[in-house]
Amino acid sequence: MWKLKKILFSGLPADVTEMALHESLQKLGPVHSVLIIADGDPSSPAAIVEMSIDDEQAHKLTSRVTDYWHNGHMINARLLLH
Repeated sequence: MWKLKKILFSGLPADVTEMALHESLQKLGPVHSVLIIADGDPSSPAAIVEMSIDDEQAHKLTSRVTDYWHNGHMINARLLLH
């Protein structure tokens, strides 16, 4: 069953945009919202992304992205429970 999942992405590059994340993740499932969080360390922001995907898709996405080295940044993804 498809439910709205919130996924936290951390370790993103400083120049990441909500639009770029939305376009990138839209290939994996419907993206409802993207919120960039630059509090703390603006050189390595985080993002909360809400997507309509099922549990299996959420697990696959977070497993693939966790500890993913991209353009000098270690990116991680965690499924938020709330």
